[in-house]
Amino acid sequence: MTKQFRGRTEDADAPFVDGKFWKEGASIAGKVIRTFDTENGPCSVLELLDSVRIDGEAVDQVSIGNLTGFRMALQAAGIQNLQVGDAVHLKCTGLKSTTKGSPRPNFEIEVTRQ
Repeated sequence: MTKQFRGRTEDADAPFVDGKFWKEGASIAGKVIRTFDTENGPCSVLELLDSVRIDGEAVDQVSIGNLTGFRMALQAAGIQNLQVGDAVHLKCTGLKSTTKGSPRPNFEIEVTRQ
């Protein structure tokens, strides 16, 4: 039996919650719906419980994973990566100065995995 699959990049596009988004107290919560690899490491797309504004637009899905503070919080929680189906609560606990010129957001993360 022949199977055919179709998809569009635009259907999978989810903006990154980058360093500009994160301020102390900012948070997101949602469920991981897919993962992908980038040159900076693994990333995840979250279907959010509540939409957030990125670049002036309300979005219900975001990509996360390329921030050093995020990866450090995952490691502190005892995991290296998020998995599809994970419920994630992520909160910025503050910003730390770096030698690269832009501050590093620090995070508190809670992951519930079935």
